[in-house]
Amino acid sequence: MTGVTRIGVSLEPDLLEAFDESITKKGYVSRSEAIRDLVRDSLAESEWKNDEEYMVGVIVTVYDHTAGGVGEKLTDLQHERGHNVNTSVHVHLDHDKCMEILIVEGKLKELKTLANEITSVKGVLRGKLTMASPSTGHMHHIGHRH
Repeated sequence: MTGVTRIGVSLEPDLLEAFDESITKKGYVSRSEAIRDLVRDSLAESEWKNDEEYMVGVIVTVYDHTAGGVGEKLTDLQHERGHNVNTSVHVHLDHDKCMEILIVEGKLKELKTLANEITSVKGVLRGKLTMASPSTGHMHHIGHRH
């Protein structure tokens, strides 16, 4: 590979072991290849620059339902932002943890704000907004309610 710069990355042993297991399962032949994809994904996400563009995406959240009132707070946020939340799916992961998947639509800035509001709720362990694609308009064809 010409024009490639070699860098060093420091990781805790447990994190490195988990990373190696993950990339092996995904079929990567090297750490470098996996890290390049992670960097590309990160840069692609940061390229969502037009906050006024109408987008569709998903917010995936994992939370500890035993943390006081987290479920109710998340439900309240979804009701407040009903114009952005198209569909939600709730999954019980184990005794304490739940996963909620929201299909969302709206101006990019609204979706980023909603994702930030959700991930800042106490008891939310992980939350991530992923854009599926720019929308060509409202998603009437998949049963959006108004």
